[in-house]
Amino acid sequence: MALTHVLLFFHLLGAICFFAGGAVVGVLQLAAIRREKPSEIHALLRLAPFGAALVGSGALLTIGFGIALAEHEGLGLSPAWIQAALGLWVAAMALGGYGGRTARQARHLAEKLAAERDEPSRELRALVSARGPLWASYASFLLLLAIVGLMVWQPGSASSAIPAAFQKQIVAGDARIDYVPTRIPAGYSVADYTYFGTGYDLVFMINRNGVTAIDFSVHIGCRGQMTGAQKRLRLNGAVLLYHYGEDGQQVWDCRSGVLRQAVAFSSGYPTKSRDLATLVAYAEPLR
Repeated sequence: MALTHVLLFFHLLGAICFFAGGAVVGVLQLAAIRREKPSEIHALLRLAPFGAALVGSGALLTIGFGIALAEHEGLGLSPAWIQAALGLWVAAMALGGYGGRTARQARHLAEKLAAERDEPSRELRALVSARGPLWASYASFLLLLAIVGLMVWQPGSASSAIPAAFQKQIVAGDARIDYVPTRIPAGYSVADYTYFGTGYDLVFMINRNGVTAIDFSVHIGCRGQMTGAQKRLRLNGAVLLYHYGEDGQQVWDCRSGVLRQAVAFSSGYPTKSRDLATLVAYAEPLR
C-alpha cells in the first residue's frame, strides 16, 4: 500500500500543478486582453512561462505516475476509461500547446514594441485577443476536467461486469460470501455463475488463440487442500498465495475465514498470475 500511496500522491500533485499552471496562464491572458500599452501587456505575459512550466511539470507527473499507478494496481492500459483518459490527455496537450504558442508570439512582440515607442499596436491586439488560441486553452482545461471525471467514475469498471441479478442473489444469501471482484483482467467477461448457499462460482473467459477460463470462487472456511503454495503475491495490500501444478494455476486468500480463490484453465492464451491475483486482491463486499 505504501507504494500505491506514493504513486497516487505524485499523480495528484501533477494534476494540481497542471490545473494551477493553467489557471495562471488563463488569468494572465485575460488580463492582457484588457491592456493597450505593449509594456503593460509584456509585464503580464512575461509571467506566463512560469504557469507554462507548472503545466509542463504537471503533465509529466500525471502521465508518468498515472501509468505507473495503473500498472501497479493491476489495471494496465487496457480498460476503456484509461485509454479514453490518455486520448483526452494528448488532445489537451495539443490544444494547450496551440494556445500557448500564440501567447509566446504576443509576448515577444509586446517586448519589442515596449522597447520602441510603447504605443498600441493592431498586430499585438490581434495576437492577444485571438479567439482561436484562447478557446483552445479553455478547451484544454475542460478536457482535463473530463479526465478527472473518468478517474473518479471509471465507467465500465469491473464491478459492473457482475450481473446485477446475481449480485442481489449473493447479498440476499450469506453475508459472509458477498465478496465480488471489483476489477477484472482486460478482455475477460463473465461466462457463467453459480450460487449454492455456502459459496458461489464465477467463470470468466477470454477467446484468444484458444479458450482461457478463470474460475473465481468464494466459500465459507478454508478448505484443507489449500496448501502447498509455491510463492506469495502482493497486490492491493493483500498477501496472496500462489500455486501451479497439474490442476492449473491457483491464487487464493483466506482472511477472516472466507476463501477467495481464482483458478485458471488454459488451452491457448496463457494466463498471467497477476490476472488471477487481480480478481482475488480486489474482491470487495457488496454490502
